[in-house]
Amino acid sequence: MNSWIIILERLILAFLLGGAVGVEREIRNQPAGFRTHAILAIGSALLMIISVKGAHVYGARTSDPMRIAAQVVSGIGFLGAGAILRIGVSIKGLTTAASLWTTAAIGLACGAGFYWPAVLATLLVLFSLFLLGKMEKLYLFTKPKRSLFIEAADVPTLMGDLEKTLDAFGYSMDFVNVDRDTDKDTAEIQMIIRPNPLASVEEDLGKVVSALLNLMEVANVELK
Repeated sequence: MNSWIIILERLILAFLLGGAVGVEREIRNQPAGFRTHAILAIGSALLMIISVKGAHVYGARTSDPMRIAAQVVSGIGFLGAGAILRIGVSIKGLTTAASLWTTAAIGLACGAGFYWPAVLATLLVLFSLFLLGKMEKLYLFTKPKRSLFIEAADVPTLMGDLEKTLDAFGYSMDFVNVDRDTDKDTAEIQMIIRPNPLASVEEDLGKVVSALLNLMEVANVELK
């Protein structure tokens, strides 16, 4: 009877801790929210319970409790990949993928009976998602973003040349949308640029536009 109570405690704790991380993702309208994180934590905990109980029943020589845990850690990648979205050259969903991977680890910790490490890890994840996100916005990305419209020849080196030029002036691409005309081999690029957070001096945007126009493949640049 006591063993069933312990199993119930571990599954419920995994549900609560995984769900807590999922709530934050749900608030931010991410592709993996409360249900995904909660179910993932429960499943990881259950697999860990099976591993531990199997070692007790069949002996450590025939059942390695870490084997299933290792498979969970590597196998969770397909869920994380599903949460990552590529928009132009911008990547979205990396934080959600990381939270899924960590939630799996939290579930494994609950299943193994490591309650306090699981709770501490959950608190640190929530701290990272809530407070560090706000600190980034307040202290790192307070510099204004600007929009550029670029008309250029559609050559393989185009995006690389644009990125290098912007980087030389202390700017980086925050969002990019490329509309290609295959008949004319031209491309219309709309992008949002922002000053790099660690850049000490913010260059005049007029110099940035001039540098972009000096690229052989670029025909026109408009600052919006």
